[in-house]
Amino acid sequence: MKSIAKMIAIGLIGATIFIGACSQEKDYSKNFITPNDAPLGSYDVAKYEKGIFTGIGWSADKEDGVPLKKVLVYIDGKEAGEARFTINRPDVVGVFKNDNWLKCGWQISAQIPLNKGTHTSMALSYDSKDALLVSTKEFKVE
Repeated sequence: MKSIAKMIAIGLIGATIFIGACSQEKDYSKNFITPNDAPLGSYDVAKYEKGIFTGIGWSADKEDGVPLKKVLVYIDGKEAGEARFTINRPDVVGVFKNDNWLKCGWQISAQIPLNKGTHTSMALSYDSKDALLVSTKEFKVE
């Protein structure tokens, strides 16, 4: 009986502390982050020829434009490197009606030993606030 009484008393004390803490006025608006849309993009090509992996795609951001902060490419979970924004993409400009996105095309080439079979490549496109677009592409090594 004493154990039950102690548990009830502890419960009541805890509830009183919780209610007291919640009743104080606080400005919680400082805890909200301004919305930030993730980048847009596409992973168009992933191929492996003569020991060289090549990945090609595009990424752009409504708030930041191009180039993005970075595009990291992984193969089967291991980092292959950082893609470079070196490709003009007039097709993307045409679809999104944004001339500032012309240089949104990225490419990576990396010398990586891979076994025969199907592999998965993943491109992580980050904007200036680290909003993230994840794109994947499978490819075969013959």
